[in-house]
Amino acid sequence: MSEDLYHESYFEGRSSNYWWTVGSYGSLKHFPHWEEILKLIRRLKIKGKLLDIGCAYGFLVDLASDYFDAYGIDISKFAIGKSKECCRGGISRASAVNLPFKDESFDVVTILDTLEHIVPLDPCLRDVIRVLKDGGTLFLQLPNPLIWSQFCGRLCSYVGFKDETHINDFGVRQWRKILAKHDLKLQKVFGMVAFASRRVHFLLKSRKVASLFPELWMIAKKC
Repeated sequence: MSEDLYHESYFEGRSSNYWWTVGSYGSLKHFPHWEEILKLIRRLKIKGKLLDIGCAYGFLVDLASDYFDAYGIDISKFAIGKSKECCRGGISRASAVNLPFKDESFDVVTILDTLEHIVPLDPCLRDVIRVLKDGGTLFLQLPNPLIWSQFCGRLCSYVGFKDETHINDFGVRQWRKILAKHDLKLQKVFGMVAFASRRVHFLLKSRKVASLFPELWMIAKKC
């Protein structure tokens, strides 16, 4: 993942990755999925230390600080600067393929809309396993390639937008094999869609028809 790609223009403004959907990354602060992610993690009776890889402005880290000793890393200097304005917890600038933490430091690692960007993928997952405690939990949020590459991909092409940073666009079956290769057992898969404005908050998740949702949530355990 090259840091050169993730300056201010990636997160904010008309040329940003978020302009055509939510306006700017800052708008995601009001999305209800952050709280729902924490609910799912807490239902697994997990306590202790949490690391959010690719934390951007640190919205999840901030909320997680109410329940965990929470940390976040991101490769973007701009995003880390923004996180200092609105986030509690330990936020630092670092690469996802060279995590600056000791072995078995965390009870839970979250990677939200980040793993699809990372090259090389295997060294990243090896480092995730290294910092995750035995029996620890990995929570992933990933774009559903069936939705994004077909429907949304065509729409993006029509309006002249293409996210060239999406490298690892895999389906659930492929991710299951990749995670198993790194001693991670996929336990649950949800489909998710969320929306938020000043007046309306909207979230749907489902385990039965996950393939129909634009985002996938995956919960895996370190074997």
